Order: sequence, then C-alpha cells, then structure tokens
Amino acid sequence: MKKFILILAVCFSAVGVFAQSAAQFKNEGNAALKSKDYKTALAKYEQFLAAEDTVEDLPLVFNAGYCARKIKDYAKAEQLFAQSVKNNYKPSSSYLYLATVQKSQKKYTDMVGTLDAGIKACPTKKSKMVSMLSKHYLLEGQKAQKANKFEDAEGLYQKAGNVKSKLQADALLSLGNLYYNKGAKIMQAATPVANTEPEKYKAESVKAKSYFKKALVELTKAKAIAPAREDISTTMTTVKGLLK
Repeated sequence: MKKFILILAVCFSAVGVFAQSAAQFKNEGNAALKSKDYKTALAKYEQFLAAEDTVEDLPLVFNAGYCARKIKDYAKAEQLFAQSVKNNYKPSSSYLYLATVQKSQKKYTDMVGTLDAGIKACPTKKSKMVSMLSKHYLLEGQKAQKANKFEDAEGLYQKAGNVKSKLQADALLSLGNLYYNKGAKIMQAATPVANTEPEKYKAESVKAKSYFKKALVELTKAKAIAPAREDISTTMTTVKGLLK
C-alpha cells in the first residue's frame, strides 16, 4: 500500500513539473512577443503547444500565428490562423490574417474564399476584408484587361464595383473604360469600310454604341459615388459625345 502511494505521489509530482514547464514556455513566449522577438516567441509557443493540451488557450494559438506571419513563415501562420478561425477567436482579425498569409503564398482562390466567409461571419467588422477583396478584384481585372481578356476583366471589375469600399468608384470607372475601349476598337476597325460597305459600318456602329451605353451606365454610378473626380467627368463627356 505504501509502495502504491509512493508511486502515485511521484506521478502527481511529474505532472506538476510538466505543467510548470509548459507554463514557463508560455510565459517566455509572451515575454519574447512583448519585446518583438517573434522567432523566439513562436518557438516557445510551439513548445507549449507540443507540451500541453491547449484547446482552451485560444489567445496563444492566435499569437503564435501572428509571430509566424511576422517572420514570414506563411505556411505555419496559415495553419495557426485557420485554427483561430475554427476557434472563433477574434474572428475578424483571424479571417483577415488568414487571408493575408494565403495571399503571401499566392493562394488567391483560398484567399477569396476566406474573405467571403469572413465578411459573412463578421458583418459589423468587415471593412478591412471588404477593402482587401475589392483591391484583389480590381488588380486582377487590370491584369486581365492588359492581357486582352475582355470577359475576365469585365467579370472582375463587376465584382469590385458591386462591393462598397473606397475602391468602388475606381472599379466602376475601370469597367466604364473597359466598355468605352471596346466600343472604340469596334469603331476603329469599322471606319475604313464606312464608304465601301455602309451596311456593315452601320451594324458595327450600333454594336459600338451598345458598349458606349454600357460605359455611360457604369460611369454614372462612379460619378454618384465620387462627384468631384475630374477623370470620371472627362470620360463621361467623351462617351456622351460618341452617343450623339
């Protein structure tokens, strides 16, 4: 009986040392984070995570992700922020940071999915995620336009223009310019046959004007959002002249 009690006491003592050691890792990690030594902080947090069941220690998981992001270990940061999202800990920040590290790895499809989910999950704290998503659509639209991928550019600009953000007017202007340029190219190609093939020229003119009308619709939306912008007003004047 005495032998059993002795063994039990040794086990409890070992558990106590184990828990104390894990707590030390956490404290050292917090101290390193406070001093902005992110590499050491992450190492200590990982020791803690490996040493003890930290299901309930939600802040530590988030902080570990933050440290991993700071030292540009984006793959590890992605795993940790994904866990924070699952834990529903600081959801708006967790979604945003998760999307950021996915972007750093060029996982754009995953990033868009994360932002969409985050915007739905955090309706009152979504502004940064909305801005990030809008910027992505706008920049990707510009890339598609430069590559002469009209339909792709159109779809991306439409997505950016449908999202209320600081870039909404830019997105609508870009979409308006896309339609304007499309119409202008049609007219440029048709002009040489204006006298020799009048019916063809007429048909092409109608097609071009359909794009000018689309451009005017988007430019009008942009003007309503940013009435003082001269670039929008100038483009609208040009398009209206082509519709006379």
